[in-house]
Formats: sequence, structure tokens, C-alpha cells
Amino acid sequence: MNLIFAAFASLDGYREGSNANLGRRVYDRCLVVALASARRCNPDCDVALVTNTAPPEPFARQLAEAGVQVLLCPFSRYRFEADLAWSLAYYKLCALRYLLDTADYDHLAMLDADTYTQRPFGDIWREADEAVLLYQVPHPASQEMAARISETYNALYPPRDGRPRTLTHFGGEFVAGSAARLRAFLEVCDEVFDRMQATGVRSPDGDEAILAAAAYRCQQQGRPVRAANCYVFRFWLGARFYYVSTNYRLDPLCVLHLPGSAKTRQLAVLYTYYTRHGCFPPDRRVWRLCCLPAARPPLLRSLAVRLRARLGF
Repeated sequence: MNLIFAAFASLDGYREGSNANLGRRVYDRCLVVALASARRCNPDCDVALVTNTAPPEPFARQLAEAGVQVLLCPFSRYRFEADLAWSLAYYKLCALRYLLDTADYDHLAMLDADTYTQRPFGDIWREADEAVLLYQVPHPASQEMAARISETYNALYPPRDGRPRTLTHFGGEFVAGSAARLRAFLEVCDEVFDRMQATGVRSPDGDEAILAAAAYRCQQQGRPVRAANCYVFRFWLGARFYYVSTNYRLDPLCVLHLPGSAKTRQLAVLYTYYTRHGCFPPDRRVWRLCCLPAARPPLLRSLAVRLRARLGF
């Protein structure tokens, strides 16, 4: 049996991200969408919310009606100072540790709250036997956040040869693997966390700093970690930062990650639709709601280019 789950913690004074907290209600709506859509596409899998406090109504009822379990797990591990950016995001690692210690599943996949599942996970489970799967954020080494993650690692593990290490930036929105591979991976995450506690080194980049460090160390030890970008993609739908792809349809993804303003826009609309109709809209309607570009080139521009190529100018 396989498990798909999301983890969410609520603690007074702790931070959801790097900006002001959005509040519990916003995340409860997103969790219904994330887990109900995952359950719809994967009826042969268990789907669960792992949380340190039970969701309020009507969200608890909506999750139960969708066939989603609610598992209570205290935030007892991976806790940093409350005012640290993304201090609540570390709960995802705590939840993963709890499941590996208390449940018996062949494979597990952890999703962020702000996701929408559109396809079954069959290929994910097959590949999860071979490696831990993480979303590789498409950031070059010099990008601000990616550079900080490398700096954090070098502060934790000063290179003996004097050459700073450059890490791959892996995101925290998706973690999957067999139970055995995830246990080995989480042991390295534990080691990184313990070193952060011992040295006082902190990162403003949340669990992604630990995941990236653990992935780097696993790869150095010959333990495979693979990019899961053929299964999940981070779509930024803001007016100022619009970063999308046509992979929602071409070699289609399993999971659309919709961070930022989509939590209070696209995911809020999907929640309303789901609670009114008892189902999600057709894929094409979801794609239009997310303002995703057509999965084909512009017709007139393409014809103009073909004409110019044929005429030689």
C-alpha cells in the first residue's frame, strides 16, 4: 500500500513563510483541494493529512467525505525559533519521520498544501523504488535563494579543501520514495538538523535548506536522489512573476504546484467549485483558471516564420 499525504502545523507565533501569515482558513481550503484531488486520481492509495491540531469544520467533514484520513502528530522534531522564516515548514520533516516510525507503507509521497493533482502516481511509485524523488527548483547557482542554500551548507560543513560546495536547489513541495529509501534519506536530514542545532547556523529558506543539504550528502555517499520535475512543476501565476510551462498537458504532470497568490485565487476558486459540485472541474477548465498558455505555438507567427524560412529572408 502507498500513502500520499500533506503536512500542516499551526502554532502561535510561528511563521508560515517569509511574509505575513495568511491564516489557517486559507491553508484549510488548499488542503481540501490538494488531498481530495490526490484521492480522486489515486483511489488505490491511502491519502492523509498529518497535522498537530485537528482541522475545524467544515474542512474536517470535507476531508472525511473525500476519503482523507487525519493523523495527529505533535511538532516535536525539527523545531527552530518561532520568528525564523518558514519555521512552520519544518513540520513536514517531522510528519515524515512520524509516518516512517508508526505506519507501514511501501511508498510515500509528501505534497505541499498548495497543490492540485491531475494524474495518477503509478510512474512515481515505480521510480520511487530506484531513488528519493525531489522537485529540483530551476534556479542557477547564482540565484539568490540557491546561493544562500549553498552558503548555509558551507557554514555547516566547512570544506576541508577550501573550495565551497555548490548545491542543487531542491524544493519542499514534493518528496517521494520507498519507505526504505526515505528512512535512509531522513537519517541524513536528522544529521543536518542536529548540526544546525549544535552550530547555531540558521537558514531563512525553511526545510529546503535541509532537503538540499541531505540530497547533496546522499549523492556523495552513492545514494540516488532524482529530480521529480516530470511529475510536479511549480507554476508562479502572479502578474509580476509569471513562470509557467506547457508540461501541464504535454508529457503531462501529475501535480500542479500553485504557490504564492494562487493560494487565495485559483485554489480558492477550485475549493468553492469542489464544495458546491462534489467534484473538480474538467482539466481544460482548471488549466484556463490557472491562466496557463496554450500548448501549441501561435498560428500566425508560426506561419510567418515558415514563410520566411522558405523564401530565405
